[in-house]
Amino acid sequence: MMKKLIGKTLSKFGLELRKINKEGFNLPLYNKYYPVESIENKRFYNVGAGGFYHPYWTNIDYLSDWYKDNNKLTEKGIHYDLFSLDPISVKDETGEIIYSSHTIEHIKDEHAQHFFNEAFRILKKGGVIRITAPDIDLHYQAFKNDDYDFYYWRSWYSKASDYKRIMLNQSLTTASIAQLFLQRFAGAASVLHDDGVKERITDEELIRIFSEMKYEDALSYCCERCTIDIQKKYPGNHTNWWNRAKAIKMLRNSGFKNIVVSGYGQSRSPAMRNTAIFDSTHPKISLYVEAIK
Repeated sequence: MMKKLIGKTLSKFGLELRKINKEGFNLPLYNKYYPVESIENKRFYNVGAGGFYHPYWTNIDYLSDWYKDNNKLTEKGIHYDLFSLDPISVKDETGEIIYSSHTIEHIKDEHAQHFFNEAFRILKKGGVIRITAPDIDLHYQAFKNDDYDFYYWRSWYSKASDYKRIMLNQSLTTASIAQLFLQRFAGAASVLHDDGVKERITDEELIRIFSEMKYEDALSYCCERCTIDIQKKYPGNHTNWWNRAKAIKMLRNSGFKNIVVSGYGQSRSPAMRNTAIFDSTHPKISLYVEAIK
């Protein structure tokens, strides 16, 4: 009974309940590919780690009431606010891997660029950064095609207890496809948000924005309507958009030259091919990009 309850809760966040034991962590693989010093000092970093755990990895995340269930794991790692633009407390060129799953859509471009800059600084030569995030191109295509079934998580937020928990004012099963799309990259600007920006974007305005502006300009305009103060108040909101081209461009701006489009479980790093603990959040609608220093 308890296992079913936990599984149901995780499913609301696009996760699956997976029993991880010592074998599931694949510890011998780390001993095969990485020096003992890196393993002992946990020089594998998960940024925006949430409830992630691996005995060789260090979680980098922000203590908050919104994600309070993850605070015990965050306290054991590095407490870091991506909005601060401060250096991450990791020495230059010491990191083996940096992984970040469904985090950069919760911060603005300047903060994401700073994170990528820090990743380049932290990673040693040959180190890998792997980024996953919602693929806005897939979301936009579904919006244009009136493909409601794309937004398969609608049913997860059909009850008031569920949608009010994430500050929505109505069931996602009754939301228009325009607002389902908008909520995925500019949540505080959606009419669905219960405490969003003063001037929300209606269906009619959203259609006009995308008809009058270039695609990426329209996406950015909607995100600019979302304020940082509201995002900090509700860090679970999405306040940015990502596609492969944008991720590659910003990683290149940080100094990475060897950048590749990846896929679910297809990392260049053997350690991150372990889909029992990586790439588990919304794999059907996500993008995967990697860079090697």
